[in-house]
Amino acid sequence: MQDDLRRQWEENAEFFASLIGNRGTPHHRKILNPCVDRLLGELSGKRLLDAGCGEGYLSRYFAERGARVTGVDFSERLIRNAEKLTSDVSVDYRVGDICELSALHEQSFDAVLCNLVILNVPCAQDAISEFYRVLDRGGILVMSIVHPAFDFYGPGEWEMGERNEDTGRREGLCFKMDNYFEEQTYERYWRSREGERFPEPITFFHRTISSYFDFLTTAGFEVTKLEEPVPVDKDPFFDRERRIPFFMVFKAVKSEE
Repeated sequence: MQDDLRRQWEENAEFFASLIGNRGTPHHRKILNPCVDRLLGELSGKRLLDAGCGEGYLSRYFAERGARVTGVDFSERLIRNAEKLTSDVSVDYRVGDICELSALHEQSFDAVLCNLVILNVPCAQDAISEFYRVLDRGGILVMSIVHPAFDFYGPGEWEMGERNEDTGRREGLCFKMDNYFEEQTYERYWRSREGERFPEPITFFHRTISSYFDFLTTAGFEVTKLEEPVPVDKDPFFDRERRIPFFMVFKAVKSEE
């Protein structure tokens, strides 16, 4: 399966990088990133692993703020894209699998960021255990996912109404969710900003909230924060996301003992 997943991301790399646009989508900028930034806290001078860095926009963001960043992704094309986009700051980009980080030493990072990645890998427990291993004592993990209880990349979907001419989005009438407890694999096609379908589908692994919590505690983490971020302003574009959470973010700490 890992080979199939790598092929998906290699084929989708240029589309994905264009969608991210070196700064993230509106959902990233207005909902998720402010929460992630706050939970990571002050990183100047600290060692940060961006696990599943993609085209590296968050690696660059935190490097600009003084973090010593290592970005890892298993798509060689995305890493090449990240390197091309990184000129004003120093980031150590590496091609690698977050489920097996043997090239990284134990206790070599102060913080790990895994941003919207763990829901796309089959080996979530292995990845989280690796995050624990490479973190120094007292280090923190901030891990974000699409909210499992409102997962339209999995078993859920919005029932849509008419298109709002001001926002360009269709009205969300209600969100329908079923079979939440059935942990399954789904494939979904993303679209570019222009509406063009990505070359390959993207694989998502729907898991329950309790499964993610168990992965973290089994690895040895103490979960200290669980957030469901809301839009930072009243932009009508995000009407749906003010009614139900789009994302979920965990903050977990490695014991100092």
